[in-house]
Amino acid sequence: MEDAVRSMTCLLVDPHLHGVLIKGPAGSGKSAIIHSFSAALTGKRAKVIPQNITDEQLFGTIDLEEVLSSGNMAFEPGILGGDDPIILVDDINLLPKNTSLTLMDSVHRGSVHVEREGVSMTYPCSISVVATVNDREQPLSSAVMDLFDICVVLPRDSNRTERVEIMQAVLSEGGFEDIQDKDLVAKIEKGRSLIDSVFVPDMVLKAIVDAGKKYGLHGVRGELSATRVCKASAALDGRTMVNEDDLAFALKVCIPHRRTRHSIVTKEPEDHVMLFNTHEEKEQEREVEARVLSLKEAVEADVDLEYDQNADDKRPDDEEDEFLILDMEKVFETIDLLDDSRRKRSNVDTQLMRRYIKDVGKDGRYVSSKPADDDLTDLAIDATVRYAAPYQKRRRENSGKDGVIILPSDLRQKIREKRTSCLYFFMVDNSGSLVLRSRMRAVKAAILSMLGDHYTRRDSVAIMTFNQDFIGMLQPPTRSVGGIQKIIEDIPVGMKTPLSEALSFMHTYVGQYLRKHPGDMAFVVLMTDAGANVAMTPGNDPLEESLQIASHLRLERMECVVVDIKVSSVINEKAKRLARALDAPYYKIEDLRSSNDI
Repeated sequence: MEDAVRSMTCLLVDPHLHGVLIKGPAGSGKSAIIHSFSAALTGKRAKVIPQNITDEQLFGTIDLEEVLSSGNMAFEPGILGGDDPIILVDDINLLPKNTSLTLMDSVHRGSVHVEREGVSMTYPCSISVVATVNDREQPLSSAVMDLFDICVVLPRDSNRTERVEIMQAVLSEGGFEDIQDKDLVAKIEKGRSLIDSVFVPDMVLKAIVDAGKKYGLHGVRGELSATRVCKASAALDGRTMVNEDDLAFALKVCIPHRRTRHSIVTKEPEDHVMLFNTHEEKEQEREVEARVLSLKEAVEADVDLEYDQNADDKRPDDEEDEFLILDMEKVFETIDLLDDSRRKRSNVDTQLMRRYIKDVGKDGRYVSSKPADDDLTDLAIDATVRYAAPYQKRRRENSGKDGVIILPSDLRQKIREKRTSCLYFFMVDNSGSLVLRSRMRAVKAAILSMLGDHYTRRDSVAIMTFNQDFIGMLQPPTRSVGGIQKIIEDIPVGMKTPLSEALSFMHTYVGQYLRKHPGDMAFVVLMTDAGANVAMTPGNDPLEESLQIASHLRLERMECVVVDIKVSSVINEKAKRLARALDAPYYKIEDLRSSNDI
């Protein structure tokens, strides 16, 4: 909580900082902290941007009352045109991506530009945005995340004192109203007066750049944010020189959410200039340099802790193969196979793109409008009135009638957007070869690791197994995955691998599912060593038959990935050929860390 408060204070000290993102699980007090800070600053709760806000309400639109009454074009700014110092966007990851991008871009530019219904208007925007996000609901686009200068991760279990403070703030008489903290206001004003005179030593700049390289930051936005946070932190403490504590805080809140990899092998640190612009002892200089370098390492440890805090590093004292198999449990913790496989095909950020489809009848969320079709069934009344408003004065004069005159050419039809879901179809080879080599344990660990993520996204999960005794659904598609762990632990085993028949079964089953769920897509995770040894047609080569069938398995909304479960240092050419036939990405189970990509 302390980092969150200090981050918001820095945000108000430096006018070049525009946004703070607070991440944490539901119920961790994210919004309460923001409202409490706003009340301490202004004496009132922060203004909230609701999830169902329209572009007109947020960015502005024509002033209907003025236009309809006088016939003169007038513009009414949206929430961004207000004078609130900060606005709160709760669960910004649930806003449409275009809305959140435009919001943050406007805040960064310091102005809002609107082009709609014949109006072209630009007005100043001087607010700062504090947003919350719960990644367990839906991940936030990396493009939007990069526009936040600062990102703070609240721990899942804050200490008792902090939790008591949050509850007291929420339950206090009058809520967050009328409790302005004059000391906080004075501290911010003093920081603003000092910010331009704060000096940043070259050593600090070099340390920030090194951290950016280490975590694969794109561009210089993260490094500029870290530098500005250093200055704001020093100004808050009444100093005109950045020190190592400012650097540690800046690296912690400005670098991790922009990283594209966990870490890389770094060269030995170069000799840096002194941190302080004084003639101190060489011994003190070396001590400061060592601390700065250790702080960067601490940031890496803190970053890894966020993602690996639930990992179980215990290993049994069994044979060497068991060590490798147990390590597989960590493989799936930081990778979304669907998103990663799409990144392999394209450079487009697809993490959220697959979640929404437009023009879905009357089922989805109203996001915009378009000229009405001949078979209009979903009239956008607000957009129709806005489009007709500029012509009302002339129409009244020409017709001699009062009221709002609507012509067929004014009619607008709603464009709706619906969040789609995905069927994750695990196709598991439970033949004897996997059992004999103890590889089934890795398969079970991989599936269980992925289930938690896709359950929170409300995706469906299905599990199919195949061997010579049984080809079919171990678990039909379900969104309730609570009992799946027991099912996976009890996966039956057989001896032979009827791969071609299993592929045909999968294609038929998934095809039927997609026809019943036209808004969904299917993602097939085929986990096998491709050791086919049973053919559908007697006399055929089992592998060649499987490859031929795989080359014809194409569905419009189905994607596949092949996970080679054969634990070996030798490349499994059978599995690679199968992946090519399916036009699917190929992974070895031990390589699924995606080369340190996030």
